[in-house]
Amino acid sequence: MQQNAEDTQSRILRAFTVLSSVRAEWAGALVLNAGLDPIGSAISLAANVAGAVSLTIEPDAVLVRNALRAGSCDFVVNTLDEALRAIKNEIRKHRPLSVGLEGEPSSVLAEIIDRGVAPELFTSPTAYPEAAAHFRSLGALLLSFAEETHSSAGPDARIEAAASGLAAFLASRAWHLRTFSFSNSAEVRAFDARALALLPAESEAAPDARLRRHWLLSAARILPRDRHRALWLTEPEYRQLTTNN
Repeated sequence: MQQNAEDTQSRILRAFTVLSSVRAEWAGALVLNAGLDPIGSAISLAANVAGAVSLTIEPDAVLVRNALRAGSCDFVVNTLDEALRAIKNEIRKHRPLSVGLEGEPSSVLAEIIDRGVAPELFTSPTAYPEAAAHFRSLGALLLSFAEETHSSAGPDARIEAAASGLAAFLASRAWHLRTFSFSNSAEVRAFDARALALLPAESEAAPDARLRRHWLLSAARILPRDRHRALWLTEPEYRQLTTNN
């Protein structure tokens, strides 16, 4: 169970970092995704951390219920009308919200296109290439979290692969994923405080500091019962943090 919790948090952190690397500000933006499997659930939570509104379409009722219980979705609906009523208000107010819609993705995506809904990001472009091409024509970013990304939506779709983009982003900053385990919530809070004190404040010299600091401040909110913490650290930062522990 502990390893699963670690994996879950690491997936969310990876997805959040990908989102942060491609766009500085997500408030008021719509992230559209298909699937509430572990990756889809991580995207939903990562979008919430980033400040976006996310809509995830999932045909499996069990996965939808599991996502709601796990907090991957703030609430779930059965129709696109219900989803649009919820997300439009939060987009207008620039407040994050994660909505799960139980339905068949192809049908719901066709309805979304008919309604003229224009997401800023579509994260299932290889599975639904026709929808991807349409959203791209409206200015949406196409970002695939699939392990192998092929631009099946056509040469103009310009699908970006999350994994390769993340690898380049991390390498340029010499960040490595580190995970820490604790026995209780007090230890987690103490670690977060030490890490926040260690990480540099955002400045011209450290423009990405906000990403890691925002993650630490958000992780406790979205994962209140998790006794792990995943964090990007340089080797000197990791040594300093563990030495001071």
